[in-house]
Amino acid sequence: MKRKDEITRYTIRNIINYRKLSWSISDDFLYLTEIPEIFEPFEMKPHYFAYGIINSGSIKIEVDYQKLLIDERSLLIYRPEQNVKVIEIEAGTKGMFVLFTKNFMDYLFESFFSIAPNSFLKNKFGSKVVLSEEDHKKMNTLFARTLDFLIVSEADSERWIYSAKSILLALINESDFLVNRYIRNRNIILHPREEQIGYNFKKLVSKHYLVYRNIEFYAKELNITANYLHKAVKSQFHQTPAEIINMALLSECKVRLSDSDESISQIADNLQFTNIQSFSRFFKKQTGTTPSLFRKCNILKMP
Repeated sequence: MKRKDEITRYTIRNIINYRKLSWSISDDFLYLTEIPEIFEPFEMKPHYFAYGIINSGSIKIEVDYQKLLIDERSLLIYRPEQNVKVIEIEAGTKGMFVLFTKNFMDYLFESFFSIAPNSFLKNKFGSKVVLSEEDHKKMNTLFARTLDFLIVSEADSERWIYSAKSILLALINESDFLVNRYIRNRNIILHPREEQIGYNFKKLVSKHYLVYRNIEFYAKELNITANYLHKAVKSQFHQTPAEIINMALLSECKVRLSDSDESISQIADNLQFTNIQSFSRFFKKQTGTTPSLFRKCNILKMP
């Protein structure tokens, strides 16, 4: 029997095959706009992250041997290597889910917005969150717009995969900010102002990192001192502001290196490095490899 192997490592491809889903684009990412009536009756250890909301109906599920009833306004989250078993799905249950591997998110974006040390995607934060009516509406809108985009833009290509990563990253970031209000068993207790500073800092970085890479700019924009910005960001994300800025810049470097339209020298210039040598030093320090070697191994294959 293969059951022990299934429990040890259950993949997104296993789900696609078992539930007879029509999906051939990626084995590292899957989205569901409907809750399938077919589900695995056995215990499994996912090799992926999964989270989503229920709008009507219910799911009875065990996560790490804790029985949970996921019903209307519930957010369900489970992660790689947790023990998961779906017990029952009520007929007509409606909801939306995304499933993705860590590899899917880390390829271009590293840890900039994704699997942060205090993210709701970490195991210590439980698997069920009951949202307020207002927050459920917000989460429903986030999911609906994300999945609408993926449906409209769907194409079996490397470009679509990149788009999916980008919009999933945005969904995770917005979900994390919303869900963290409900997390009580944190290892650290953050002042609400520090949470807001961290959130606003990341939004500023996403807009300005190509031009402004000094902490003082962001501190001035947030009307706080550089030292307080460092403290607020470090306590919340376990990364310094400079590290977060560098990760954003590194992500952009990888995106451009994966596209053959620009030379490495042009990329260095367009990203406002003083010369190609400083660009290469930055990239190698962050990744351990050179821009040219990364490009050789990761250039996008156009359809």
